[in-house]
Amino acid sequence: MSYTQIEENETKQFKAKILWPNVFIISTLHITALYGFYLFLFWAKWQTIGFTLVLYVLSGLGVTAGSHRLWSHRSYKAKLPLRILLAAFHTIACQRDIYEWSHDHRIHHKYSETDSDPHNVRRGFFFAHVGWLLLDRHPKVIEKKKLINCNDLLSDPVVYYQRKQVVS
Repeated sequence: MSYTQIEENETKQFKAKILWPNVFIISTLHITALYGFYLFLFWAKWQTIGFTLVLYVLSGLGVTAGSHRLWSHRSYKAKLPLRILLAAFHTIACQRDIYEWSHDHRIHHKYSETDSDPHNVRRGFFFAHVGWLLLDRHPKVIEKKKLINCNDLLSDPVVYYQRKQVVS
């Protein structure tokens, strides 16, 4: 039996539990977003439309330039003012705290498309994009998460402060 067949067999044996609080929060967020989109289309003033577009771009920068490139991949170095700004933009995006986001992303790259990948695309398109937030983690994700050292993230006072505010 090959490694892939063993892993597929283990995947079939694992039955993830639904995280109902997450389902409620994410569903409510999307339902209210649809209502907001309706209001946006028919009632919003141009200032609201402009502000919405600015927030959209800034939150995208917080995730792409901040959590992804700066903190997950260490693609570049940034001085404190830029790190604070990117952390604020990341917070606007509502994608958990920087530490969790970056830790999961590092695991994703190290164990891509295996049971240890938090958003394993082999479990389906929906799972890879949203479902992984709605279900219990695979035991292998939990196991591998302990092996990925992210002390460099917590040594950044910006990441540490944001995490402290989210966790407490």
